[in-house]
Amino acid sequence: MQPLVSIIIPTYNRASLLKDTIDSVMSQTYDNWECIIVDDSSTDSTKELVNEFVINDSRFLFTTKPDGIVKGASSSRNLGLQLSKGEYIQFLDSDDILAPNKIEKQIAVLSGESNFTISTCKWGKFTQLTDPINLFENNHDYKRFSHSKEYFDLIGLHGGFFPCHSFLIHKELINLSGYWNENLTINDDGEFFFRVVLNCDQIIFEPETYVLYRQNISNDNLSSLKTVDKALSLVDSWKIIEALYHAKYKDFNSAFLNKKKLSVYFEIKRTFPEIISKNKTFFKQQIKNDTFALKLMKLKKRVFHRLKIIFNK
Repeated sequence: MQPLVSIIIPTYNRASLLKDTIDSVMSQTYDNWECIIVDDSSTDSTKELVNEFVINDSRFLFTTKPDGIVKGASSSRNLGLQLSKGEYIQFLDSDDILAPNKIEKQIAVLSGESNFTISTCKWGKFTQLTDPINLFENNHDYKRFSHSKEYFDLIGLHGGFFPCHSFLIHKELINLSGYWNENLTINDDGEFFFRVVLNCDQIIFEPETYVLYRQNISNDNLSSLKTVDKALSLVDSWKIIEALYHAKYKDFNSAFLNKKKLSVYFEIKRTFPEIISKNKTFFKQQIKNDTFALKLMKLKKRVFHRLKIIFNK
């Protein structure tokens, strides 16, 4: 018997894009799935669009998030998890796309593995479905990892990123790792998948399938640091990640954490420098490196200026 896969789609006012996403679910070569679409009280035609699929295919479930539940994709995904009956979980944002063989290929590689094994796949970006498929082909993290620490060490060296829908995860691993953190307004996906990877036995990369991540759909980028609250939430997410990382690996000079925190540091310093001042202990190493880099830059300028004077005499 093929295991049931629960596909969870949070959505809000995405009727113009949601059909493409649902069509990619309908196109799956793997049949044993349920698709739970959680609407965050959309004011467009989302309900009418989804109901057409619900009427024609019993594998679809549509629910509107009740009053009293915090708004946002994280709480929608958590509600989807509560309603899900599947052995495996496939998260899918309401504007993204699964390759037709995505679930079939990943279920095949996970068959016979522990419930704490996860699968990843290739991915690419797109704007319109009529665009040619353009996948990232040579990412450093396109490989099998026999232990979660190997993955984090590689990210520390080379960087790397998998979008949410590239993963296929056993629900038991999610239950162990914990549901989505509804208190985070940014990097909730990064914090959630960090916990999943932290607790996994291994990561199996499946090179024969892919997912597509839609870009430039509007100027309203929820991931940008437009408010102090978002910037503080970003810091909070990395405080959680760092604490969990240190607790598990006892690695207090992690290239992974240093690399990621440096990126966060410069982003926040550029937009809300006062937050850096209030979190000096957390960003101690980044502040030190930043100061050293500035001093080195000034020293180079002075040396260059002095040499210019000497050779112009």
